[in-house]
Amino acid sequence: MFKRFFLLVVGALGLVHMTAGLAAAEVLLSVDVKGDGSEIRTLTDDELSALPQVSFTTSTIWTTEPVTFSGPSLASVLEAVGAQDGALSMVAVNDYKVEMPRSLVEEEVPVVANRINGEPFSIRDKGPLWVVFPYDADARFQTEEIYSFSIWQLTQIQVVPD
Repeated sequence: MFKRFFLLVVGALGLVHMTAGLAAAEVLLSVDVKGDGSEIRTLTDDELSALPQVSFTTSTIWTTEPVTFSGPSLASVLEAVGAQDGALSMVAVNDYKVEMPRSLVEEEVPVVANRINGEPFSIRDKGPLWVVFPYDADARFQTEEIYSFSIWQLTQIQVVPD
């Protein structure tokens, strides 16, 4: 009886471990690099985490206290997938969509945050991906336009060719 129970527990733990591994390999972001649907690149959390990371602490209009956001810059994500030039149409899990001019993409700003205070975050907490700017660093990041580009629960980016 004990042996059977032990095997069930070990099997269950193995399943939990396998499920955790599958979650890590789950596609978090799809990028239409040409804007015509002919070339879609996908990125997992592991792939996003392998890109150069940017981290900053800032207050936001959506949080009660300053938060440390970290993840790859949007520029490095676009470079990694070979995205063409053009504006960026970004879509959230709830189909919220915003088009951001490419001229707002700088080397380290904005960040596609996949960590808050060093931890992955769920859909319930505006994750697992949130486009954020260092709002406290510069008044230019404290405008309604910039706030509108701060899309959380990001799932897709489509390049809108010039």
